[in-house]
Amino acid sequence: MLDDIKNYIEHSIDVKSAVLNNDRLLMKIYQASQIVISSLRRKGKILIAGNGGSAADAMHMATEFCAKFYQARRALPALALCADTCVMSAVANDFNFEYVFSRQIEALGHEQDVFIAISTSGNSKNILNAIDTAKQKGMQVIFITSEMLGTAHLQKADIPICVPSNDTPLIQETHIMIEHLICYEVEKAFAARTQA
Repeated sequence: MLDDIKNYIEHSIDVKSAVLNNDRLLMKIYQASQIVISSLRRKGKILIAGNGGSAADAMHMATEFCAKFYQARRALPALALCADTCVMSAVANDFNFEYVFSRQIEALGHEQDVFIAISTSGNSKNILNAIDTAKQKGMQVIFITSEMLGTAHLQKADIPICVPSNDTPLIQETHIMIEHLICYEVEKAFAARTQA
């Protein structure tokens, strides 16, 4: 009766174990956190975007930065670009849905900022357009995606973080773990400064 539930949990653990045992991937997660820390210390901000479940992740991650993860510390400037439905619907209506994030980066992004792009497949045109716009503005880009993505798109990002799976729900579960790890490392840096 419980076999399907147990099998799903085992597969989820397998994907997370694959991340845990991949030092190169762990280093990319650490490097991503350092890019965010460096940006925030230069008075930059973090812009985050995704579609569907990844949009929920973007809002979740922005909340962890603005409120707190574990510790009380100063609020960190982060914005989920998928949260402003008025802007998104206007851009989709007046231009095209492919530009709902890139238009916002054009308006809000600066050279000292970081763009965190979240996409399970990595092939969403609005995410890829946003990455291109961020790079044109001189921003650094962290791309949280999966091994389903082709290498051509990975080269667009400063730090591509690819979950080693092609199972969409398990990729999404692992994305939130990776996002939490970035928040954890960033918070440690700023909580330590607050206490010093």
